[in-house]
Amino acid sequence: MDDITYKLAELDVPSDDPFHFDALNREPSVEAVSSLIGELSGPFVLAIDSPWGTGKTTFVRMLQAVLEKKEHPCLYFNAWETDFSTDPLVAFLGEISTLLSEDISKDSALAKNFDKAKKIAGRLARRVIPAAAKVATYGALDLDKVVEKTVADGVSDSVSDAVDEYLKEKELIDEFHKTLSKVVDQLNQEGKPSQIIIFVDEIDRCRPTYAVELLERIKHLFNIENVIFVVSLDKQQLRTSLGAVYGQGINADEYLRRFIDLEFLLPKPDMKAFAKSLFDKFGLSKVLSARSQNDSQLNQRDFQRLFAELAKHFGLSLRAMEHCFTRILVAILTSEKGDIPSPYLLTILTILRTNALDVYRRFALEGGNVKGVMEYVKSNNEGAQLVDSEIGLAIERQLIMAKCSMVYGLPEEAQAYKKIIDDTSSTKTEKERAGYIINSLENLSYLTPPLDYAVSQLELAAQFK
Repeated sequence: MDDITYKLAELDVPSDDPFHFDALNREPSVEAVSSLIGELSGPFVLAIDSPWGTGKTTFVRMLQAVLEKKEHPCLYFNAWETDFSTDPLVAFLGEISTLLSEDISKDSALAKNFDKAKKIAGRLARRVIPAAAKVATYGALDLDKVVEKTVADGVSDSVSDAVDEYLKEKELIDEFHKTLSKVVDQLNQEGKPSQIIIFVDEIDRCRPTYAVELLERIKHLFNIENVIFVVSLDKQQLRTSLGAVYGQGINADEYLRRFIDLEFLLPKPDMKAFAKSLFDKFGLSKVLSARSQNDSQLNQRDFQRLFAELAKHFGLSLRAMEHCFTRILVAILTSEKGDIPSPYLLTILTILRTNALDVYRRFALEGGNVKGVMEYVKSNNEGAQLVDSEIGLAIERQLIMAKCSMVYGLPEEAQAYKKIIDDTSSTKTEKERAGYIINSLENLSYLTPPLDYAVSQLELAAQFK
């Protein structure tokens, strides 16, 4: 089948229409943030905070596209991809150089000043600057002479020479600030807005020392007018990195306030909209129609709703939802034609296996009962409401049906519901629930393949990484 997709490609963000493929309604948030950035003069660091796998990179790319439409010079810097560098300053200047070289004349004053800034950066990257980056600026010096002299000088072991090196470090940092400021100022002369907006992505995936040093470089070396940083991060993960570098006793939030001027919490995604997007992009309808002999096997709206509700209930990230979809697809494609497991059952089992492996194992591999699964679901976030909802009833019905080993008659676990109906001590709510389960099971026009088959297909799918 030509249209089968096993892994989604990175979302395309067209420069002329950034929200064309937006499945999460990010446009209002992106527009709000872009308007704020347009009013800033810098230096400023804005953090986009959200857990890993929740779409921060896509949000940043949309924001960059919107700002570039307004002709703001923007630089996207993937921190994780530059984690191999010994100093983030080198990687930063390299990316800025690429940005400017696209449409800035090499002979312009802007390009010449930037070349000087790169020379200083190269020298700074080879030196240790723990306290020097934090002190007040020193007097201005002739740039070429400073660079020439500091490059020629070696690092002495004597205390006197160490102090001299420290003073030279301050001079270099001050000159770096002045030179980079000229670069930003001269953007106006090149017909561009004076702001430079630098997006720093995936910082929370970097090794702890690199992540911390990157933040410090941003604040101390790029703390100049009209330079604005947008840093996407998982603040909780960054706290862990800070603890690894400075010890677990560090007040991570207080430390981060020194570097971040304002935080924006990425809104929680619309799970239903994303589930629909996955359903369409993975081409699940085509896969099912090609392999199933029963057209009523899947109601798209019911499937998307079930998937979205369970993903929301168990707190799955967007990336985890995508991973679950891949497993469901593989389980179906490796099934015999006309005898595929119920997509609803596969959805329930896949999400359980992803987020509650022990519960999945007890039920699917060790002969556990449906009651144990439903009690677990009920114990989670707003679980009582979910269990008592239409979705909850559908989950329970699917699990009971999967336990059935006979084509005719009710499965053994369903007999307990008949007893509830006949028991005079049962409440009205209990009887209604039991009646719904029994009636829906009796009225099913077909039986899904048994639990063992669905589990075997899912376990096979799990072998594909």
